[in-house]
Amino acid sequence: RPPNAVARDIVRAANGFVGNRSLSVDGTSYRYDCSGLVEASLATAGLEEAGSSAMLFERARELGVLHHRRLPKPGDIAFFDNTYDRDGNGRNDDSLTHSAVVVAVDSDGTVDMVHIGSKGVTDLRMNLRNPHDVELNGARLNDYLRSKTGRDPATTEYLAGELWTGFGSFWAAQ
Repeated sequence: RPPNAVARDIVRAANGFVGNRSLSVDGTSYRYDCSGLVEASLATAGLEEAGSSAMLFERARELGVLHHRRLPKPGDIAFFDNTYDRDGNGRNDDSLTHSAVVVAVDSDGTVDMVHIGSKGVTDLRMNLRNPHDVELNGARLNDYLRSKTGRDPATTEYLAGELWTGFGSFWAAQ
C-alpha cells in the first residue's frame, strides 16, 4: 500500500481510540499505556511494531525513519523525555518516557496528537515554534505533559513542546 494510505490509517485508528478504556485490534488486546496506543494504532494500519516508547524510538532509528524536524506529518509517532520521574531520583534524567500519535498539524505549527495520559485516551497539543507557551493569543499551543506536583517550576520543564525529543515515521518504512 502507498505510505500515505498507511499514515491515514494510523491517524484514523488513533482518533478512533479517543475515549476508549481498552485497546483492541482484530481481537488482539494491547497494553493500556502510551506505547500500547502506538502499537495498536500501527497494527490497525498493518504495521507490527512492539515495545516501550524507548524500544519504539530505537526501532524508528533502525528503520531510518527517526527525525527531528519541527513539523511532523500526520501518522508520525512523537517521542518525549522526562514526562515523569521514572527512577524516582528527583532529576530530569529519564529519557523516552512517553509517545503519542500525530493526527494533524495546524497552519501555526501546532501539532495535534492522541495519547494515553492520566485522563485516558485524549488529545494532546504541542507547538515546537513556541515550546514554552501554553497559549498564544487565546489559542492552545502546548499541553502540560508532566505534573508540577513537588517540583521547582523554575527548573523543571512541563509542556509537551519542552519535553519533545523526536518523531518516527513508521508509515514511511513500507
